[in-house]
Amino acid sequence: MSLYIIFIIVCLLLCLFFNWVTRRPERGIYTAFFASGILNTVSLGPLREKVGLTELVFLFTWFAMLINSKWRDQRFSFTGYQRLGLIFLAFFVLVEWLSFFINNMNYYGFLTGSIVETLNITYGAMMATTVILLIQSEAQWKNCIIGWLCGSVVVVIVGFWAMTGTAPSWTIDEFTGRISSTFKFENQMASYLIPIMVISLTWCVSRHISAIARVITLLCTIGMGIVLIGTGSRTAFLLIILLAMCMIFLFVYQYNNNALKRGYLAISIISSIFGLIIYIALAISMFDGVYQLGKTPSWQRPVVMIYQNFINDAGIDQTREKQASIVVDKADESIFIGNGPKLYGSKFNVSEIHNTYAAIFIETGVIGLVSLLIIVILPLPLVFKVHVSQEMKLLFIASALGFVLLLFYNLTMYGLRQRTIWLMIGLLLSTSSISRQWKSISHENSVS
Repeated sequence: MSLYIIFIIVCLLLCLFFNWVTRRPERGIYTAFFASGILNTVSLGPLREKVGLTELVFLFTWFAMLINSKWRDQRFSFTGYQRLGLIFLAFFVLVEWLSFFINNMNYYGFLTGSIVETLNITYGAMMATTVILLIQSEAQWKNCIIGWLCGSVVVVIVGFWAMTGTAPSWTIDEFTGRISSTFKFENQMASYLIPIMVISLTWCVSRHISAIARVITLLCTIGMGIVLIGTGSRTAFLLIILLAMCMIFLFVYQYNNNALKRGYLAISIISSIFGLIIYIALAISMFDGVYQLGKTPSWQRPVVMIYQNFINDAGIDQTREKQASIVVDKADESIFIGNGPKLYGSKFNVSEIHNTYAAIFIETGVIGLVSLLIIVILPLPLVFKVHVSQEMKLLFIASALGFVLLLFYNLTMYGLRQRTIWLMIGLLLSTSSISRQWKSISHENSVS
């Protein structure tokens, strides 16, 4: 009986949510940023764990866009940058499908995994396109960030719960002690938290935020850093160091921005660097000299592994170095159109390549890699050229810096299955619409 009651409540909540999104479809985008931090889901056969809460949110959003057509009348036409971005997105998807069909015609037995991978890329491009279609104003853009921050709060709370040892087993690897929180794997967390950390830290030092919101955002950001250390991820640790460098760049580049509290930002940078030094010193001083999986605490893992590899002259990661050598050795095989999505594993007897760009090259060849690089690089100069308010200029540059860190993340992980990169591509390209609206309003005010 209780299961029936739960089922009825869930259905009722979904109906209420769908009605809420139908009235304003962009609300689905805000919710998608929130939901992308919750990747723990059930396995669905060949789809494995690729279908989760975010997919349900986007499904509702697309239905809402079909039912409520007002968004079409209210949106601006695409800008030149957006058209170019959408053209390369479509071209990249086309290359994926061409590679899929060509390679699966003469290589048999792995069709299911290959088509799931291709559909996943197609879905990512659709996510980015939906963000561009629906996000056009400063308020909408900020609401995406607020949704992202709310999702981060959930990740941090569950992460701290896992650290206490009282949380369910799905929040932590019981053998290594590495925190996964609401994610399937520990290494996924950095792709969600690192970009929003840059944005939230920047928002904290903006003049256009209340004192209460500043404190809450700052505490949330500190929590993100602690939980990321708890993942035991070397990638997350290195990205936190790069994050501090990004904040220094922001301080120098936006020094004359009237919306920036320079003293607050300087204190944040100094505190971040000091905190990193203390953390590294503690990790090394408490290290017993021998790294043992399952015995060395996860919070020590990033520092001691890098330290040991350095003193032993073993490089940063032998596994990734081996994967890189395979990509280089097989570079001449299907160099233009690749070996097909998800087919290189069985063709070359290698596990998943922990590098997005290398994996795309071996899957879709030079054509696929170049089109992907254009897609991810294209939005970056746009953010520095847009004409918006001083506060939005700060946030836009912070989002671009966060996206750059996400691109660094993709050097050590295959990140195109993560929702964040596609949402951020759409979010950055949507700044062009916001700039057009701001210039239109400024022109009207000057005329009047």
